[in-house]
Amino acid sequence: MVVVIVLIKVLAKQSGPAFDHIGKIKGIQHVHMVTGPYDIIAYADIPEKSGFRKLVENIHDAPGVERTETCMAI
Repeated sequence: MVVVIVLIKVLAKQSGPAFDHIGKIKGIQHVHMVTGPYDIIAYADIPEKSGFRKLVENIHDAPGVERTETCMAI
């Protein structure tokens, strides 16, 4: 299992819809709206590293997502 932490920047007034969308993505374990340079932090468990690209693409499909920064736990 690979643990992935995704820091997400969202357009103004899109945090709610983005939060809802991201929370429904397969593999996402926790989603939090946060203060600071990012708007949302998502934690995911994926079976293997090869699923990483699909996870990030699904997050970018959420309404208002501008950019992400992703970290894999080691």
